[in-house]
Amino acid sequence: MRDAARAAGARGGTVLHGKGTGAEQVKKFYNITIAEEKEVFLIVAKTEEKTVIMRSILEKAGPDTPAKAIAFSLPTTEVAGFGFYRNNET
Repeated sequence: MRDAARAAGARGGTVLHGKGTGAEQVKKFYNITIAEEKEVFLIVAKTEEKTVIMRSILEKAGPDTPAKAIAFSLPTTEVAGFGFYRNNET
């Protein structure tokens, strides 16, 4: 997944190890089997880069591949770190 994101222009990300809950109640979500343990890959990207990065992840590592990754986006209104600070209020 990291390689797919970088190929689309992502400059990096953070990997978190996660353990899911509720797997017994929900065996499948949108026809995807939920893994009990998983890695969560967080990427901060500009809005105009988001679609290209997500499309690359889905094509190269999505549900129809051995990686079985899913991708979703959340809006970010403020970011600190990464060598810059951006605030929509300024």
